[in-house]
Amino acid sequence: MKIVEILCNPRPGSYNLALAASARERLESLGHEVFLHDLYKEGFDPVLEAPELARGFSLEGLVQVHCMELAAADGLLILHPDWWGQPPAVLKGWIDRVFRQGVAYELEGDDFSEKGWKPLLSGKKGLVFCTSDAPEDSARTLEALWTHSVLGRCGMEAACHVLRGMRRTDPPARRAWLEFMSSILQKWFPAN
Repeated sequence: MKIVEILCNPRPGSYNLALAASARERLESLGHEVFLHDLYKEGFDPVLEAPELARGFSLEGLVQVHCMELAAADGLLILHPDWWGQPPAVLKGWIDRVFRQGVAYELEGDDFSEKGWKPLLSGKKGLVFCTSDAPEDSARTLEALWTHSVLGRCGMEAACHVLRGMRRTDPPARRAWLEFMSSILQKWFPAN
């Protein structure tokens, strides 16, 4: 399988970085081809400008690569921190610029009429792992965002796992979460 892995955390020593490295290693050990993108290291520009929106595609090479890889991939893995109940702005901008019409969905219908939403990522799997300082009983906004509003809406089979109370976890709990992630990856993306 071809899997696009997206990491979005600006901190070099972050737990998200450790999760991303472990995920890539696990996926490759299962025989998958992984396209890893660290949005901050790549300098991904999250701003969707009016001319790009009007054109319906990006002239920027990096955005084109991300769009082509997403369209060709069998799966998508996203790792990020929870910032105010949402992904970081860079990741939101990535969604705006990559999950675009013609790549993730189409609008169908006659001109000057209400258009119907047609998902283009059906048959693909989308998996998100997020770290959060929020307590266990906090709102599940991230899960809904990813599984219903973004990945699910574009046709993907989707799941979002949030490690809550991140700053209060100890090394054994973090190792257990790495093992949990590894087991989920193996279930979602079994060996070739």
